[in-house]
Amino acid sequence: MELKVLYFGMIAEATGCKEEIILLRSGTTIDQLENLLKDKYESLQHLSFKVAVDKEITANDTLLNPNNEIALLPPFSGG
Repeated sequence: MELKVLYFGMIAEATGCKEEIILLRSGTTIDQLENLLKDKYESLQHLSFKVAVDKEITANDTLLNPNNEIALLPPFSGG
């Protein structure tokens, strides 16, 4: 399945892009996607970030679907 992954802030700087299409097998979880991206972009291994699925931060064991929009979000502070 193809998923659109969006990168923001320092995550976009670390990957060198703001978005890309990632090919994954069906049944992939957020945790597995994170590991795949950390293998692809070594600089992500040292960064803290959250993963949002369809604009909501969800658990790492959440299964991804072909229509999901994924966003990697850097730490943010409230104000």
